[in-house]
Amino acid sequence: MRFKYSALDSTGRTVNGFIEADATLTAKSEIRSRGLYTISIGELAEKSFRRHSHFAFGIKQRLPIQLARQLSSLLKGGVPLFQALTIISNQLEAEKEKEIVGYLRDQVRGGTPLSDAMKAYPGIFDELFVYSVRAGEKSGALDSILTYQANLLESRSVLKGKIKAALVYPAIMVVVGIGVLLFLIGYVVPMVIKIFERMNQTLPLPTKLLIGVTGFINNHYYVLFLAAIALYAFIWWGKRNTKVMRAWDDFLLKAPVFGSLYLMVSVSRFARIIGTLLKSGIPMLQSIIVVSGAMKNKIVSEAVIKMAEMVEGGADLSAAMRSTAVFPTYVADMVSVGESSGNIEEMLTTVSEYYEANINQRITAFTAMIEPVIILFIGAIIAFVLVSILLPLFEMNKLLIKR
Repeated sequence: MRFKYSALDSTGRTVNGFIEADATLTAKSEIRSRGLYTISIGELAEKSFRRHSHFAFGIKQRLPIQLARQLSSLLKGGVPLFQALTIISNQLEAEKEKEIVGYLRDQVRGGTPLSDAMKAYPGIFDELFVYSVRAGEKSGALDSILTYQANLLESRSVLKGKIKAALVYPAIMVVVGIGVLLFLIGYVVPMVIKIFERMNQTLPLPTKLLIGVTGFINNHYYVLFLAAIALYAFIWWGKRNTKVMRAWDDFLLKAPVFGSLYLMVSVSRFARIIGTLLKSGIPMLQSIIVVSGAMKNKIVSEAVIKMAEMVEGGADLSAAMRSTAVFPTYVADMVSVGESSGNIEEMLTTVSEYYEANINQRITAFTAMIEPVIILFIGAIIAFVLVSILLPLFEMNKLLIKR
């Protein structure tokens, strides 16, 4: 059973944490053996604890990097694993993060390997992270492997940040444009339509179209609401349907303009991860198997699994790459050079850096291209609305001048 406790140390400072024990009395005895005076203690439901930890905002992106970087530094300094986890737990300010690291610390104190303790939080420590930590525990190079993992997670975080930052401005333009359109259609156009109805004259075609669209939106908005629900339901169902997701992943790889960028991200991710695993001392076949689970795209994941089967049969990684239609020839050629020189890890790192540089250039070019397209599209719609309103007013003005 797991207990959450609050206690005082020898200096009178309050210490909060978690402990594994068979009963409350055993837990209190263990707390006393640590030189602490128990203030309060209570049994904690394991499922509830994990569920609250998983839903803490930002922990998945922040905690693994922070834990890997700090733990690596402390282990290199000769600090024992349990003491290192204790130091990290005391430094953390967020309650959820402190609970998670405290759990890892208590498990390690009880003799559980750190990699096994991390399995309690699959939403925070993914399979790749856990597998690397396990390899470090077996090889005795946990500090070095954690350094590699911290570098890997930081590079992935930087890449995601650049992609998100590139999409912020276009997203703002879309939101503002939609807001202006809703204001015009919901407030301005209905007022102008009342004027048109009193004119008793033939309206231009654009104005008739605008009146029809406005009337449909204002009188049948529930249809749009139901359509949005239906779309959400379809997306929810599609994410759980293997065939639909495979078709979607195939489309992402072949999509104009975006497809090449998406493939670059997948290749860079593959090269960076497998290079990190090989540097960590994990065998080639096991590294490829782990990478296959880290690939989000099913087409790429299936290609990596096929590569693992070929490598298991005795083929080189470069030959296995060439047998798939996913990985570019450049990647296979670079890996082949690495295999010949015995420096495949550095070659994979070079490949990852090359593709990351290209990704940054593509993102910049893509952003520069999409911004004017969005402006023109939204501007054309707003111009249509304004012209549709102004045309009848011009006609009415001409009639007044003739009179």
